[in-house]
Amino acid sequence: MGAESERSPRRALVLAGGGIVGGLYEVGALLALDSLFENFTTCDFDIYVGSSAGAFVSALLANRVSPQRLRDTLEGDRRTLPALAGSQFLHLPWRSYLGVVPRLAAALPRLGRDLWTQWNDALVLETLGSLLRVLPHGLFTLDGLDAYVHDALTKGSRTNDFRRLKKRLLIPATVLDTGAIRVFGARLNERTPISRAVAASAAVPILYEPVTIDGIDYVDAAVTKTSHSSIAVDRGAQLVITINPLRPLVLDASGPHRVRSSGLLGIASQALRIGFQRRLHDNTRHYADVDTVLLEPYERDLALFDTPLMTYSLRHEVIRRGYRTTTKTFLANFEYFQALLARHGITLAPRNDVERRAQRWSRTARAA
Repeated sequence: MGAESERSPRRALVLAGGGIVGGLYEVGALLALDSLFENFTTCDFDIYVGSSAGAFVSALLANRVSPQRLRDTLEGDRRTLPALAGSQFLHLPWRSYLGVVPRLAAALPRLGRDLWTQWNDALVLETLGSLLRVLPHGLFTLDGLDAYVHDALTKGSRTNDFRRLKKRLLIPATVLDTGAIRVFGARLNERTPISRAVAASAAVPILYEPVTIDGIDYVDAAVTKTSHSSIAVDRGAQLVITINPLRPLVLDASGPHRVRSSGLLGIASQALRIGFQRRLHDNTRHYADVDTVLLEPYERDLALFDTPLMTYSLRHEVIRRGYRTTTKTFLANFEYFQALLARHGITLAPRNDVERRAQRWSRTARAA
């Protein structure tokens, strides 16, 4: 690890998870920060903490891949990164599916008998529950994401090795068998490739198979915490900017829209978001001599809420919303943020310039 990361880190960026849409929203928010800062960029933080989708984005930032470069890649530009498509996040575990066939064939006769003879008996639920044990460990595998990050970080001046980074990159994941938090990159002799750590941090249970590293199974970092900002504080950060792309929708009780009108998935999404945000705020501690900034989507953004978390086709609109909401957050308390960031050597652009850029993003999905 480079000498720059050995000194005490002062400014940290923490990116939480939120599926493909969450990662896209973070790209928009980071583009906004780059337009807000005059003498600083999102590639200049001393320490990066990324979990789940945020781990993917953080790994690129720590390698000095700017949000604009990442956005260009999403537009089809291959000059910096390999082509990126939503299918890379949805690889099927064919071996696991093929392995299910003989176990499923053995279990079906018993299931058929139980359904025929005990249809009204609760024991049928036990039978159905036991059937779940023979199914794959996840609908998809993260091999595609692992391969993409490996490919992206082993070209040019980038690195897939935590030890060779000039910045401190920390990627938490949850140990499936114990519930413990494992922070990849915390050890100076970290040998796990960054790409493998990103996959481990993003392994959402049921959706993805657990990721095995050195014989240990890992799942999504969000299982233990929504955001892992305390990791940055524990390592000396005095400014922590956290982007949390997953928050619940807030609607007027007497208004025309209700969450239940979004159907089963909408209700489940709202419940998930409520739990994640409540846990985020409950776990947020006030640290002495540490300034914190929390950036989240607009609480009444119904269009963003109705976008399924694994949607890739609406990436341009999601990025635009991340940019606009972040810019408006700063404009709403401009003097406060100006003074707070100045304490850490970061200068904001003049308010008139920020407002002009925000207006351009309101008219088009592409920055002028």
